[in-house]
Amino acid sequence: MGLSPLQHNDIRTFNDTMGGGDDFSLGTFNDPKHVVHGPGLTRTMYSAGTGAFLGTFYGACLAAWYPDPVSTPKKFGKASIGSDARAIGRTMLRPAMWFSLAAGTFTATECAMEAFRNETKDAWNSLVAGMAGGSVIGLTTGKPQIVAATAIGMGLFMAAVDMAKTVYDEDSLEYKRNGLLPMAHKESDALAALKELYPNFKDL
Repeated sequence: MGLSPLQHNDIRTFNDTMGGGDDFSLGTFNDPKHVVHGPGLTRTMYSAGTGAFLGTFYGACLAAWYPDPVSTPKKFGKASIGSDARAIGRTMLRPAMWFSLAAGTFTATECAMEAFRNETKDAWNSLVAGMAGGSVIGLTTGKPQIVAATAIGMGLFMAAVDMAKTVYDEDSLEYKRNGLLPMAHKESDALAALKELYPNFKDL
């Protein structure tokens, strides 16, 4: 069951009086998922930057995971005493590059599909974009069969994620998250009955 016009008006009144007239003043959002709006180039750069950040974090964890030094091979078989900055940089740069390329490819392909088909938030867009991003992930192995398998698997997965509906009643969820609360708390009948049975705990 959806929200009544009165409930929608309560939400708008709450945001206007307490939140400065917008949903962001109080840190509340109507959509629980973070969506980046704007032109395709902006969205692609955002995805590529996020991928680079996550790839750098992954590379840093990878470099710190093993106790052996991360070092560049020395000439004439000289042993390395500790890690050097160049080797650590390469360890972090490679995953950052691939993460950024995969995320940017996915978003760029999705934006191109939206412009070509004039459809947004569509499973077909996610399918094609997932195949493009998955093929980039598969390229890290250098094997064509793995590239094809990764592209198909990632495309199907992204299409399934786009079609999945995790919230049954979005209007009720919006009211629970952003609706008005009563000025005075009203206890349930069950709680009031319990307090009558145990008067020593009525002030809890």
